[in-house]
Formats: sequence, C-alpha cells, structure tokens
Amino acid sequence: MTAENLFDVLAEAAAAHGEREFMITGRRAEVMGFAAFAERADRFGRMLAGLGVMPGDRVAVWITNRVAWAVAAFGAARCGAVTVAVNTRLSAREVAHMLRLTQPRALVMEANFLGKVQATDRIAPVLAELAEGGTPAPAVIVRCDEGRSYPGTLDWDAALAAHGDTRLAPAAELVARSGDGGHPELVGVAGILSTSGTTGAPKGVMLTHAGLIREAFEIGIGMQLSPRERFYSVGPLYHCSGYMHGLICNLIAGSTYYTTPAYRAEETLAVLREERITVYHGFSVALQEAEQLPGFDARTLVLRRGWFGASASELARLERVYGARMSLLYGLTETGGNASLCLPDDPPADRHEKCGRPLPGVEMRVVDPQSGVALPPETPGEICVRGYNVMRGYFRDPDATARTIDAAGWLHTGDQGVMLPCGAVKWLSRFKDIIRVGGENLAPLEVEEILTRHPAVGQVAVVAGPHPRLGEVPVAFLTVKPGRTVTPVELEAHCRDLLANFKMPRRFIIIDEFPLTSATMRIQKVKLREMLATEAAAPV
Repeated sequence: MTAENLFDVLAEAAAAHGEREFMITGRRAEVMGFAAFAERADRFGRMLAGLGVMPGDRVAVWITNRVAWAVAAFGAARCGAVTVAVNTRLSAREVAHMLRLTQPRALVMEANFLGKVQATDRIAPVLAELAEGGTPAPAVIVRCDEGRSYPGTLDWDAALAAHGDTRLAPAAELVARSGDGGHPELVGVAGILSTSGTTGAPKGVMLTHAGLIREAFEIGIGMQLSPRERFYSVGPLYHCSGYMHGLICNLIAGSTYYTTPAYRAEETLAVLREERITVYHGFSVALQEAEQLPGFDARTLVLRRGWFGASASELARLERVYGARMSLLYGLTETGGNASLCLPDDPPADRHEKCGRPLPGVEMRVVDPQSGVALPPETPGEICVRGYNVMRGYFRDPDATARTIDAAGWLHTGDQGVMLPCGAVKWLSRFKDIIRVGGENLAPLEVEEILTRHPAVGQVAVVAGPHPRLGEVPVAFLTVKPGRTVTPVELEAHCRDLLANFKMPRRFIIIDEFPLTSATMRIQKVKLREMLATEAAAPV
C-alpha cells in the first residue's frame, strides 16, 4: 500500500480490482464495484469543490449504512475535506451540537433513515438550533431515492450534474493543504467521529489518513483478509466499527464488504447463508439472534472467523454453534477503533480470554492511574496506547486532549486491564464501572463471566448498587434465554462456590432487554445505574 490518503487508496484498489464487487448492502439492495466506487467518489469530490468546499473544510455525512455514505466520505477526501460522521439516531439537538462543534461547509444526508424515519423533517430544527448559537448553516445535500425535492436543499443528482466535472488538483495535494482554513491541527485528518457522550456532550475525535490506512492494513493482515474473503458487519459507518473495520479494511484488502442500513436478525442469517460469508465482525447480538431463528443450521454456512466483544464462555459457545474461530479485540474511537487483536491461529483460550497483542507498530502498557507509572505484568491498572492509530486530538478542545494524551504521547483510555507476560492485553472494565465493595475493588467482568456460564442466562451486566454499610455492592441485571427459566435463588447458588463473598451479587434483576448504545450495541450501564438510583430515591 503506497497511498497516503484515503482517496488514493481507493484509486489503487480500483486499479487492482476493477469492477469486482466491493460493497453490498442488505440482500443486494445496493451493489457497488471497486471501479464504480472510485468514479463516483471522484465526481462527488469535484461536486463538493464546485459548491465551494475547500481543503480542511468539514463535510458532515448523516446517512445510514448505504453506498451513498461511502461515496460522500471518500468524495470529501478527494477534495481535501474532512468527513464528520453523524450518528443517524441522534435527535435534532444532538446533531446541532455536532455541527456547531465542527462547523461543516456541507451536510450530506439521505431523505429517510431505515426506510421509515423522515430525516428531512429534522433539517429545520437542526438549522434553527445552529442559528440560535450563531453557527453558519451548511449547504444541505439530500439523496432521495423517490425523486422528491426539498426546499432550501440541494438535490444530490442535480448537484452532481451541475458540478461533477469541476477541475481539481490531485487528492494528495489537497489533503496536504487541509490546514489552510485556520485549523492547522486538521492537516492530514480524514475524519472527525464523535465519542459516545454517555457522560456529557460528545467530543470530536480527529483521525488521520495515515493512521487509518496503516491500522486497516495491519488489521487486514491479522484477520487474514484477501480478495477471496466475504466480510459481513452490522457496525454503523458513523462509528469506527463500520468506517475503519468495515469500509477501509476491506478496501485495502480487496475483500467484499457486506453491511446493512437496518439490522434485522432474519436478514443477517440470510446474508450469511446466501452470500457465503467467511468473516464476521461487530457485535455478538447479531450471531446470538440469528442462531435463535427457525431453520438455523450452521451446516448451511461457511463462516470461518469472527471478531467481537463477549464473555469468554459466550465466545466459546458461539464458536461451537457456528464452527468458526471467534476472537476478541480491543480498541476505542480514540485509537481509530482498534489497538490489539487476537489472531485466528491463536489457541482458543487466548482468543476468548485475552484481547490479543498490540497491532504492529502500536505500543500498549498498563499504568497506575494516579502516578502514571508503568505496572508489572498481571497487575491491574489503566490501559495506555501509543502509536500511529492514536487520534490527533479532540477537535477544538485542547484541554480535553491534554487530559487524555500525555506529554510522551500515551493515550490514557480510562479502561482497567492487565498486560500479560506473553505480551497480550486483557481488558477488565471501564474505571467508572469498577465497584468498590467496602475496601475491595471489583471488576464486573469477573462476575458477568461466571453468570454467563449458567445455561439459562443470556446477556448480563453487573453494576454498583448503593449499600448503607459497604457503600457499593454488585447488582446483576440479566436476560433469560428463550425457552429457559431461572430464579434468583438458583443464580445465587450457581455463584456461591465460584465467587468470593464480596463479589456475590446482592440482587439478580431479570429484564426483557437491555438498553444498548446505538453505535456499538453495548449495554448502557449508566442507565442501569440510573434505574437503581431512582429506585433508592423513591419514597418508602
């Protein structure tokens, strides 16, 4: 890989793979080849330039997992602009916050989300929020499959027809000038992605062309991707799981990338079967729900490898069910989505219990969160990462950047983990999730792992509940697998011989479903803690 910016990466892939299929959405609702992708992104970049978008300007992309998202993002790279990935599940107020932060020159969107939510209804309140804060309104470009037009916006096809042949310098030259617009920190930046925002307003994570390209290249090698592979991910493109792991990894590897605008278990199983998917990436939920469907038969699949987060026992179980090697990985938005990766040839225990070794060229260590001193192997502390994959910083927030990346370039993740003698890392918990039972610190992961061994238990989340004497105690929320039953008494008996007394959940709360984050489908523990706090504050 010789290209140093994403558009030239695309151009190289198009030259190597021509019209071979690259991106497929849904059950072949959209199919785009490598060469067609390059041609469409080039025209889109020229159109943006014709509308006045300059190197370093931001282009917000507010689209579900569709071909249009990829074309808009790589079109932005073509003219040296920076893609701002906007979560399609955000409210108008939340979208306005992201636009106020990044001040894009253009907002590219589709007319409706998931085929049912009229996205254009949100334009007026978003622009009203921006005007109230004094932020200039971006040009709004709308992709509408029904051929409708919307007042005050530009039609995607009409804008392409009018400006798609605008003359442009080479992408490399324009990307090199991306600091010209008054933000020198944007030189070489490909995208701004938002943090989860579970504690305060989301921040804009600046990820560079060079970092994303090298990271995706190394992951492709680790995942053994090649033009023969068919890669499926439900990870959203506005998140690293879709943008880096899905789109860029497969572009560089030359493999075929399958995704969907709206996750449904029935569609997932159909795509796994019909498209002969060989590699899965993303979230355990999709595989768990697919296996519950009538007619599921792993013998009709050719799935060979999968990467996602789950307990060791669940990874082992899914490996048995699907007959594919399932593995853990570790990363966060601030590291481009990844920092360490288990390899498919690692022993099962390593793939299921460890998060793998750092990517080539990436350093990881565990430090004392108070002193910052590196800790010896197998001593819990804060995971830190340094290397090409680490973000440039938080856009227009130097104070938050300085709190997160120290003077030596180490990014402090806020995650608790241990480095193992073999060089692998093991994630334990978010520090904010640590439960302090009296004088003892408890990582919820250990308790969750024990509970998922029970045959009736589905998903589990252990959080801190208030206690008058100990301060905090573990409380377990869980779902029950279809066709199974279990009682709190049975769960307590299951845990009694496997956990120290202070680690025993004081309550077992069975729920129908968990609140999940929209981007990563992770359990929102903050909402579970809020439920307990509301319960404790209720009058007796």
